[in-house]
Amino acid sequence: MSSNPHDALFGAVLGQPEHARGALRSVVPAAVGEALDWPTLARCSGNFVDPALRTRYTDLLFSVAWRGGQDALVYLLFEHQSTSDGWMAFRLLRYLVRIWERWMSEHPHAKALPVIVPVVLYHGADPWSAPVAFDALFDIPDAVRPAIAPHQVRFTYLLDDLSEIPEEQLRARAMTALGRLVEVCFKHARTRPDLLEILEGWADVLREVISAPNGLEALALVMRYILLVNEHVESEELQAFLQRVVGPEAKDTIMTAGERLIQQGVERGLQQGLQQGLQQGIQQGIQQGECALLLRLLRQRFGDQVGADTERRLEAASPEQIAIWAERMLSAASLRELLAD
Repeated sequence: MSSNPHDALFGAVLGQPEHARGALRSVVPAAVGEALDWPTLARCSGNFVDPALRTRYTDLLFSVAWRGGQDALVYLLFEHQSTSDGWMAFRLLRYLVRIWERWMSEHPHAKALPVIVPVVLYHGADPWSAPVAFDALFDIPDAVRPAIAPHQVRFTYLLDDLSEIPEEQLRARAMTALGRLVEVCFKHARTRPDLLEILEGWADVLREVISAPNGLEALALVMRYILLVNEHVESEELQAFLQRVVGPEAKDTIMTAGERLIQQGVERGLQQGLQQGLQQGIQQGIQQGECALLLRLLRQRFGDQVGADTERRLEAASPEQIAIWAERMLSAASLRELLAD
């Protein structure tokens, strides 16, 4: 899990094509959505964020073919933001150039570039306020702008502003149950004291998540996110909610693997903070809790394959490596694949 819970949930769930497909199709123009062969959507390897910003931002790159068998690809660059960023268009332009540069190095004889469609998923408390057009960033006198515009870089990015989308529209999206649950949590989890009342209306979606392969692990990721970002939801309340909505088995599994370990980690961090500095102790405690959480989920999924060697490897891993392994929890076919460097 990332030190940023939004990044961790975004990468773990919407980094998977089966969940990203519906999220992306819901925001691209209808004509574009009809022209794309969505079953070919695939995650591209690599990350185009500056190394210095890698702990702050998450970008996902997908490739998808045009419908009809054309060889050309469309790349969908999927970003998420929990705060409005006035320089988002500039950041995206840097990503686009890097992607094209890499593509050209791999296709030296190409005569044209692939299309890249940048998409930003925003889940802040207030509506997005930054410009979505790159040329809006230029400092140009209004009287001169029409004359100089043809000679400037111009593009707009697609914005999926969850703060502006009614909940019933999120529910109606043609997405996986897990994808819809993540989006409604992105919309409400940080700010709403009545979050559990809201999720009561999503009980059928919660049960659908559990019924899918690796459903308990998936739901545990979402519950963990809620506990990290919502100061109003207490452990006991969430336990009672899960007991009522999804049954005792799911409640016990999720709470044992999630909140108790995180709470223990925070408490250990607070104790160490009295001696070593409060902030350092809290961070270390959270990291210990995340490591313990991942180990517990690994044992639930892979059983006896998870031995002392795996435990030692997790204890020695960096927070960044723990985050990478956690994001593979839902997609890796084996323990070896999940823990690959």
